[in-house]
Amino acid sequence: MEEKEHIPQETDVSSDDTLKALEECGKQRDEYLDGWKRAKADLINYKKDEMSRMEHAVKFGNEAILYDMLAVLDSFDIGIATLEKNSDAHKGMTLIRMQCEDIMRRYGLMPIDAPPGTIFDPRRHEAIEEVSSDLPPGAITEEVKRGYELHGKVLRPSKVKIAKQS
Repeated sequence: MEEKEHIPQETDVSSDDTLKALEECGKQRDEYLDGWKRAKADLINYKKDEMSRMEHAVKFGNEAILYDMLAVLDSFDIGIATLEKNSDAHKGMTLIRMQCEDIMRRYGLMPIDAPPGTIFDPRRHEAIEEVSSDLPPGAITEEVKRGYELHGKVLRPSKVKIAKQS
């Protein structure tokens, strides 16, 4: 007897099974592609968040030392106030104070303006006393201690006296 090899004349798998397998592969492909797209979007968002955190750290990383340096500026103000105007010591201390403030300004520190007549803003000013004045109630009458902002964030509010209700 001769043995013949079994060579199928038709495919063993029906066309319905082939279509089902193909549909299943398509579904898996779409699922994997969607997952990859989500992962890619998550990575992009993560990178943006990290850049934002890094920018914040760079902007406000010096906050503590700049806050501590405000005491030095205050000391200069006290020292300058005790000196005779136009004396060499007065000029020298004023120059040094201006240099310190310029350096701090380069790092984002800005003084808060609170001239007399300005309306009191509790986000930027701290009222330490109410005084009788010709100014409207709630207006600043005197700035006692200068306030400062770091990149728009109040580091130390201005200490002010305000006009009281008559």
